[in-house]
Formats: sequence, C-alpha cells, structure tokens
Amino acid sequence: MDFPQDVTLEKALKLLSVHPRPAIKSETIALDDALGRIVTSDVTSAIDVPQTDAAAVDGYAIFHDDFEHGSLPVSPAIKAGHPFQGDVKRGLAYRIFTGAPMPKDANGNGPDSIAMQEHCTIDDNGQVILPPNLRRGANYRPQGENIAKGDVAIAQGTRLGPSEIGLLAAIGTRQIDVARRLTVTIFSMGDEIAEAGSEQGFDRGKIHDSNRPMLKQLLRLDGHEVIDGGIIPDDRDALTAAFGQAAKNSDVILSSGGSSEGDEDHARQAILDNSGGAVDFWRLALKPGRPMLAGRIDNVPVFAVPGNPVAAFVCYRLLVAPILAWRQGQPLTLALSFPAPSHFSQSHRKGRTEYLRARLTPKGIVLNGKPGAGVLTSLTGADGLVEIPSDHDNVIEGDLLNFYPLRESAL
Repeated sequence: MDFPQDVTLEKALKLLSVHPRPAIKSETIALDDALGRIVTSDVTSAIDVPQTDAAAVDGYAIFHDDFEHGSLPVSPAIKAGHPFQGDVKRGLAYRIFTGAPMPKDANGNGPDSIAMQEHCTIDDNGQVILPPNLRRGANYRPQGENIAKGDVAIAQGTRLGPSEIGLLAAIGTRQIDVARRLTVTIFSMGDEIAEAGSEQGFDRGKIHDSNRPMLKQLLRLDGHEVIDGGIIPDDRDALTAAFGQAAKNSDVILSSGGSSEGDEDHARQAILDNSGGAVDFWRLALKPGRPMLAGRIDNVPVFAVPGNPVAAFVCYRLLVAPILAWRQGQPLTLALSFPAPSHFSQSHRKGRTEYLRARLTPKGIVLNGKPGAGVLTSLTGADGLVEIPSDHDNVIEGDLLNFYPLRESAL
C-alpha cells in the first residue's frame, strides 16, 4: 500500500497538518462558560488596566521631592474606589489604601511615591515620619501597568485558562468569540471487548473496555464533544459502515484497536473501503504506540490508536490532541517538555523513541509502575512521560532526558 510507514512523531504531525485546515466555526459565549475554549480572533483591550495610577500598598503618597522634610502633615484617607476630591498640593502626605487612585491635580500631576504604612510612624504632632530609604516611584501601579489600551490581551488561537479569563474580565469582557467544539465519534474494536461493568466483561476471554471511558475524558478535558459509537466487533463490513456513518455525523473519528496487522485488524481497510477514504500513515516509530493509523474519509480525520490502553493514552496526548487543537486554530506545537536527570537505568533498542511513565523526585526521574503498553497502573500516579530518543543507547543513571509533565500533576 502506498502510504508512509513507521514514521516519527514529528513526521506524523507534519503529514497530518499538510491537509488544508477546515474553516473554523465560531460562536459567541459568556465569559463564565469559556474555560478551555479556543479564541478565534485577537481580543484588544479597550481600556488601560489599571485605568489610573493606583496604590500598590497601604501607606502615604508623597511627592518624592518633599522627602527631605522627614515628616509631613497627613491628608484625609483615600480609599479604593473613591478618588481624592480636594486640592492636590506639595508638602502633604496623602493617606492612601491599596487599590485607591493616586491623587492628581487638574494637570495630571500628583504624588509619585508611596511609603508603606508599616515603615512609617506618627509623631506627637500627628505628622507622618517617613522611612529613610524611600525610593522615587515606590509602591504604586502606573496606569496601564497590566495592559494598555489598544494592546492585544488574548491572541487568536489561545486556549482559555483561569488566568486568561481573569485578564479578559479585567478589561471588561462579558462575551467572547471561540471556536465551536469539535464533535468526535469514538469506537472500541474487538470481539474480546465488553462494556465496563457488564456481566459479559467477566467472562473468560473478555476484557472490560477501558479505552473508550479513558478517551472520552481526554477529549472532554480538551473541550471536545463526544459521540459514543460503542464497541465494533472484528468485522470489516461492520467497521466500514460505522466509519462511514461517523464521517457524516462528526468532525473527527477516534477508534482504538484494530490498527495492527493481524487477520482481524480491519481499520486500514475500513477507511479505504469508504468513498473518499485515504490513509496518511501507518505505524509510528515510537513505543508504546507503534500500531497507530491515521487517515481521512471525505476530509474527516480518522485516528486509530492502538488497543493497549497506555499506548492509546500516549498516542492521544502526543499526536491526536495537538492535531485537534490545530484544527481549532491553535499553533501546531509539540507537548511541553524539559530536561531532567534519570534516576533509573533502562535497556533501550535504538530505532524507536520510547516513552515511559515516570515520577519526578528530588534525585531525578524515576519510573512509575510496571512496564508494558497494557499496564494502566503505570499511568495512575505518574507525573508524566520520560522520553528515550530513538538514537539513545541504554539509559544509565544520570542521563539527561526530556520529561513531559501530565497536566493532572502540574499547576
């Protein structure tokens, strides 16, 4: 068959991103509902934040040139939300509280420094005695320090987290244009697969389906809508029909199992049997995850991840997730990683990049749980994945390796 085989992760991402990205459908939603959604256009601030020079601490605002006086009479207090209404003049210490606007005269001139309350004392005459080391410009937030009017607050393609939503609220946003959720139909494949918790799942030779529940939650965490296509038996015609129907009803198809080269692995042929079906690549040069398949049916992407659950997880996080985000307008980037020393030894055969489940400790990276692409307990409790590059020899303790933190363990 004429399609790339045994491709690297980087090449796989490139192969999938050469196809034209579909027009991104946008919808306007309330800011409160925008967590995890992807912004479809730049959001520009219509205001300065803060909108005026403001106090960063409780204390006394002064003209720094008056600092030489050592002590100054004190004005009435300026509270947050209540601009100073009197005449602004030199030789006075303005009692001010955190967040309150700095006092200004008609020409916009006013105190330029704030002495922290705990660094000051009040003398017998009711004047404030200033600390000896107050620097000019201390302890206030200049207008527009956070963001200036006209600046881009949130760029197109940004996935909104709590901090981004906080910034949007700070500039007065109530509604936001975001990419519509992708609709993803998911299947599990195999005669041996039974619904989790069903009586059939306890039969000898059967296994409870863990992939569909896991992949559902991965997709939902990434903000996608899931259509559950159920379990498809090892039947080429049944899988062909299921793929064809899903291509009409969803934006993406994600299946697990049936993508290897056994007699009952029908995923490749089921794609090609559909009108408009094409295969982009088969097999990845990584472990776990080699028997992965990617293709299209009428420009609807089809991802057939391996049946082993750890391999399915790794392939989703490293390959499927970034492609889905790219289809919603995000830049196509590799997952975040950083180098850390290994605190383990491991044999490694060159030729495939390997990802092991691991934890971070003060001594470095340690492996988590038992090895194996089917051992889900190696994922539970893991902080992330450690990468052994394809050209790396056996790992010895102290080797510097890339560590990919799982979002469940990170901030």
